[in-house]
Amino acid sequence: MVSDPSSYAGAQIRLVAVDMDGTLLDDEKNFPPGLDGILDQLEERGIVFVPASGRQIWTLINMFPGRAGMTFIGENGAIVMRDGREISSAPLDLGTVRRCVELVRQYALPRPGATAAREDAGEGAPEGSLRENFDGGLVVCGKESAYIERSDEPFLHVVTPYYARTQVVEDLLEVLDEIERGELDDAIIKLTLHSAGDVKALAERTLGTFKQSYQFALSGDNWADLQMRGVDKGQAVSELQKYLVVSPAQTAVFGDAGNDLGMMSHAEFSFAMANASPDILAAARFVAPSNNEAGVVQVLRALLAE
Repeated sequence: MVSDPSSYAGAQIRLVAVDMDGTLLDDEKNFPPGLDGILDQLEERGIVFVPASGRQIWTLINMFPGRAGMTFIGENGAIVMRDGREISSAPLDLGTVRRCVELVRQYALPRPGATAAREDAGEGAPEGSLRENFDGGLVVCGKESAYIERSDEPFLHVVTPYYARTQVVEDLLEVLDEIERGELDDAIIKLTLHSAGDVKALAERTLGTFKQSYQFALSGDNWADLQMRGVDKGQAVSELQKYLVVSPAQTAVFGDAGNDLGMMSHAEFSFAMANASPDILAAARFVAPSNNEAGVVQVLRALLAE
């Protein structure tokens, strides 16, 4: 892995895909100093800058106000939009979504309005009784909106920054029924699980049940995602390369966590942040300064150097 900027300075880049949390944003969720100037330069040179995130597409659009025509990869690649128009999406089948809702209800804290009387039934009680409950909740991610059952302030506090369009509903299964009957014009493109603690144990019991046939990824200490097999940020970058007629040799990608892994093999200029997880550091060709050092801006300045 190379960290010397002279090894990539002045590269002929036409596409830049950048993860948000832990990559572009610092640990306080702030944009790096100098980003606006870099985005202006990229736009002037016709280089497409693409935020690529597990965040909802509408959240990403809201984060870049005043920059019409931008391209976004949302929901870990499950939807791609350019200038407000959908380029691609990959809906999940509703039967799988339904089963995931049921599993999360079994293992996570009782949903608002549900009976809290699931007391430990003693020997023979199913896993997921109150003695097993995790402090977590499910976000059912549609193209048009996200849907959640938990409405307590701690859960809303962690979910709404990532999902600008979020509806608190009484029953997620009723939402799926409405979609199935054609009464609600939406399609579910991703399931996201949040846990107040380490998400892995809860995720393995719920979304991870389907990891043999669907794309399952831990996207940080507290988040896990399920979407269609083969759908990830890397596949979305590949689709964009075809759409824009851009080669991997003209592409730069930046990431820090497991849900960025797919991007690393689709760009000649693949950058792991210095704060990245070991798998990203191993997969990337280059290392960038950390997200708290404005690493993306530093590298882009070098890439843009004449």
